[in-house]
Amino acid sequence: MSSILKKETLYHYRYLIAFSAIALVYFFNMLVDIMDIDAAQYASIAREMWETGGFLEVKQRGVDYLDKPPMLFWLSSLSLGLFGLSNFAYKLPAVLIIILGIYSTYRFTLMYYDRKKAIYAALILATTQAIFLITNDIRTDGILMGFVIFSVWQLSRFLKEQKLAYLLLGAIGVAAAMMSKGPLGIVLVAFALGGDFILRREWKLFFKWEWILFLAIVILFLLPMTYGLYTQYDLHPEKEVYGLVGPSGVKFFYWTQSFGRVTGESSWKNDAGFFFFFHTILWDFQPWIFFLIPALFLRFKKIILSKLKMDKKDEYMSFSVFILGFLALSTSGFKLPHYIFPLFPFAAIIVGDYIGSLIDSKGHRRFARIQFGFMHLFFLISFLSFVFFFEPASFLLPFLIFVLYFVFVYLFKYSKTLGDKIILPTVAAIFAFGMVTSSYFYPNLLSYQAESIVGKEITAQQIPKDMFYAYRAHANCLDFYSDRIVEFVDAPTAAGLKKGTLIFTDHIGMEELSSSDGSGYKIISTYDDYNVTGLSFEFLLKDRRNEHLEKKYLLEKK
Repeated sequence: MSSILKKETLYHYRYLIAFSAIALVYFFNMLVDIMDIDAAQYASIAREMWETGGFLEVKQRGVDYLDKPPMLFWLSSLSLGLFGLSNFAYKLPAVLIIILGIYSTYRFTLMYYDRKKAIYAALILATTQAIFLITNDIRTDGILMGFVIFSVWQLSRFLKEQKLAYLLLGAIGVAAAMMSKGPLGIVLVAFALGGDFILRREWKLFFKWEWILFLAIVILFLLPMTYGLYTQYDLHPEKEVYGLVGPSGVKFFYWTQSFGRVTGESSWKNDAGFFFFFHTILWDFQPWIFFLIPALFLRFKKIILSKLKMDKKDEYMSFSVFILGFLALSTSGFKLPHYIFPLFPFAAIIVGDYIGSLIDSKGHRRFARIQFGFMHLFFLISFLSFVFFFEPASFLLPFLIFVLYFVFVYLFKYSKTLGDKIILPTVAAIFAFGMVTSSYFYPNLLSYQAESIVGKEITAQQIPKDMFYAYRAHANCLDFYSDRIVEFVDAPTAAGLKKGTLIFTDHIGMEELSSSDGSGYKIISTYDDYNVTGLSFEFLLKDRRNEHLEKKYLLEKK
């Protein structure tokens, strides 16, 4: 009797257990060292911002920084100030906003669908490889995602309940999204609402007077960023930043950085083709990509068969913003895989609706079995990594993955509904994979990022700023982990430094320093180094790894 009660209790709380398990992966991700180049650059800027108090003018190493809007830097610098210098403190604000995005996905879905579909949508979003990545490798796209879906949820509440409080929250969300990654924040929200209005032929919703109030609130909350950009750049036409002479900071953030990539005005180009995101989404939306394709097809089919006369009770925001946003981003002259991550809440809603609507038929049960078979690959990759990539620190993680495999099988066999038979085993498998990447794979990988290791050593030993320099090294991780702006020296300058000074450099740097300074240097520490963001399969193979490692050194001047 007690075992039956325990099973019923576990079944009752199955979704809560699933979300808690995923939150554990996020927690371990927040403890992982920050990866060079982009995330470490953002972290060093945030650290510097808190140190200098220059919140309105974004700078890196004292030099004007004209690339990303300030929201990530503002939030992370405040967190670093409150909690001290750590991976966790830097990542905390972004992860909280991502969690807000997951919650907003649930609440938005609940407005138009049943509770089970809302839970499915939130779980689907929370377990994508994209979210696992950006809770570790923090970028602006994660907070953009959170603010965009939050805004769409709040504005949907406003349209349903006509309460200005929801309009205010929606406007704040849009402003925050724009301060995260520029005009794309308001464009995606406009795609969601505008596409929905058109498909449901709700023309009058375009002309609500409250939209004027909405825009006024957005502009009001954008004023701090706009003022900072104006004073940092527009008032100083003599400045030259990134090869741009006298750039307008206001124009750059509100036009060139986003729309300029489509019109050709932006110099940022990487020649990624139109179909770039069609390829990258195949991994980034795993383990749900095989459901997204038929789910989108059925949405297209419904719209075509209805001859664009859509039921006004349905929502088309998720479909509109995903399709329009995907196509718009695909026209950009510069593309990286994470640029489409803000669309994933809406893809998750579409897939959650699709899985929740599957009937328990022979064909759909076969679909569940195919997914179950496919998810074995995540367990296989995990176990192979223990053998061929990095030696596990103990037997605990392999044992946990072994146990989770049996949980995975049990959930597939005994889940009571077809939807659960798809969702729960998939979540169990991806939780196991997430635990492997967050507590084992990335920590081992980042042990080959020499700049972060030596930076932490300098901080732990409380080396004064005038006793530590760098030569032929990357600045971002060094600055963040040593809690300072590390001064770079050349060989002649290094020769004049006092005895006992520490210099971090590579093999070529060590030879150049030694040849230009007769007093010489003593090697204090040697580090294995690898560009972890340029990962190769051969490097992962522990038997081949040494062939791809470089050596870096901490030298002491004699």
